[in-house]
Amino acid sequence: MKITYLAHASFLIETKSGVKILTDPYDSSVGYTVFDMSPDVVLTSHKHFDHGYTGSIKGDYVLVDKEGEFNVKGVKIKGIKTFHDKEKGQKRGENIVFVIEDEFCIAHLGDLGHELAAPDLEKMGKVDILLIPVGGVYTIDAKEAFNVAKAVNPRVIIPMHYKTEKLKFDLGKVEEFTKHFEDVEVLNSYEIEINNLPEKQKVILLKYKG
Repeated sequence: MKITYLAHASFLIETKSGVKILTDPYDSSVGYTVFDMSPDVVLTSHKHFDHGYTGSIKGDYVLVDKEGEFNVKGVKIKGIKTFHDKEKGQKRGENIVFVIEDEFCIAHLGDLGHELAAPDLEKMGKVDILLIPVGGVYTIDAKEAFNVAKAVNPRVIIPMHYKTEKLKFDLGKVEEFTKHFEDVEVLNSYEIEINNLPEKQKVILLKYKG
């Protein structure tokens, strides 16, 4: 499984069979480069400008933007309804957590705004790789993200949705999250190919491509 961190909450995930899955594409107002892509599947956790912009996407792709269980090009994808805030969506609406089942099970939490309850965790099942927002303000903050990561208990944690020099609005820094962990690997790359899971839980910090 190959994971490319485009920027913000947007990743390109390439499965073992070669299916390309794009998560939470953003528009140019976010501050990052907007890429022209032709993925097989696009997952959008909600319709905000920094997570649901599909204007630059090319080709005949399948859009998944709701809860439910889907089989797209042989890849099992589960959408789980959560919320963008702590008031059950009253402030910012709903959010979809996506679980992708392939060689490894990978979960993308979108703009999750609250810690996960037991029913959410049960629906997710065993997660190997967790893509988690950590910047607060509009999502869970660093400490809440640590609690969520502890509850999900994946082998690999990849932070997303935090402040960078390119981002045009305020979020917390990723270091506020990574300081809670013993094993943090900072890569000088925006992509990683995962063929085997580490024996112990590891946080992997990728550069952003955009």
